[in-house]
Amino acid sequence: MMHTRSQVCALATVLLAVSACTVSSEDQPSPIDGFAGAGGQGASAGAAGAGGQGATAGAAGAGGSAGAWKGLLWPIDCTLGSDCEVTFPDTDGDGKAFDCGAPGYTGHQGTDISVTWDKMDQGTAVYAAESGVVQWVFDGHFDRCPSSTEPSCQAPTLDMGPNVESGYMVCTDGSDAYCVGTKYTTNCFFCFYGSNVVVIRHPGNAKVFATRYDHLRRDSIVVKPGQTVARGDKIAEVGSAGNSTGPHLHFEVWAGGFYVLADPWAGPCGPNQGPTLWENQLTTP
Repeated sequence: MMHTRSQVCALATVLLAVSACTVSSEDQPSPIDGFAGAGGQGASAGAAGAGGQGATAGAAGAGGSAGAWKGLLWPIDCTLGSDCEVTFPDTDGDGKAFDCGAPGYTGHQGTDISVTWDKMDQGTAVYAAESGVVQWVFDGHFDRCPSSTEPSCQAPTLDMGPNVESGYMVCTDGSDAYCVGTKYTTNCFFCFYGSNVVVIRHPGNAKVFATRYDHLRRDSIVVKPGQTVARGDKIAEVGSAGNSTGPHLHFEVWAGGFYVLADPWAGPCGPNQGPTLWENQLTTP
């Protein structure tokens, strides 16, 4: 099946925090899908993919043994090459996807699976790729902006911190416990450009700490924080909320801690040299 590499995510630029409540004056040119921060309300942003981009696929997860783990389930109700297309991550920022082709863009943090507007409107299910516990849920943002001046469809205008939402950006609460895997030690928080977002923790999985699902359809999310979900459970539907140029699921894998990015695709040019984190890795012919 052919993987079309058309880009569907709009790009963004952030500042990197050099310490708690201290922000660098230099804009970082690499577009990313979110960031980690620490230090409370005054910290505008933190390091992208806190803990270092390019975390290997085999990094320790939430504890325990992988055992007879099957691998990640394909998280969307579509068939690649038939009614959806994919662009790949570049978690190590070298400008190459796992198969040595072009990623979605340099520094792309996740896998983007795009569908048509018609398929979005019909309702395309998003599934939990692995069993776990829902960590965060954000909902209520537009799939289609009602106007070019709608505030919730614009770039954030506030200093981002714990529990802040501004424009298409949403931020989690802050906690010392969220600093696992990051370079920070206190009051860590995470901000996402996907607006309607679900993050699921996977306790007991030694390879996958958490998975993230972005740009979900407004009011389609059927899970709540603290809820236990099984692999394959429907959690939402595909949308185009947030910093997005078309309907797609941004699917992200964290390994070894919060926002420690992992590439689920195994191949010669990615940080994951194998085995794949997918139950069934689809490859180009």
